[in-house]
Amino acid sequence: MASFTGCSSSGFLEESPPKAYLEASNHLYETKVGTYCWKSTCVDTAGPSELLKTEKPIEVKANESLSLVIKHERQPNERHMVQIQNKNEVDVSLKKNKMKAPSKAGTYYYSYSVWWMDESQKNVSNGDASYAFVLEVK
Repeated sequence: MASFTGCSSSGFLEESPPKAYLEASNHLYETKVGTYCWKSTCVDTAGPSELLKTEKPIEVKANESLSLVIKHERQPNERHMVQIQNKNEVDVSLKKNKMKAPSKAGTYYYSYSVWWMDESQKNVSNGDASYAFVLEVK
């Protein structure tokens, strides 16, 4: 069974997706916008590892509680997080936009994908974006 999702331009005044931040130790770190469809524009970018190759990782402690923050009046109503390490991808569980840092030391890349799905039209997105960040667990 196939499922298709359309993109609508209604509901947003901004020309690009809102910024997303990772909150760790009471500090906000800006994430990098990746692929997105917003209003009438769709942009395709490299994956998180390539997108972040020149970025300094965010240093966190093992098992530290982390939050994802999108500063926008309308919050996305669908979310998906993937962790990438050594080209292996693992889904990450999010509870109320919160996650735990990995328990083992190392460098971990993340792709946080969000959708602003239309509440009155099934399978219609009013916008979507992916955000990338890299953690260094000490």
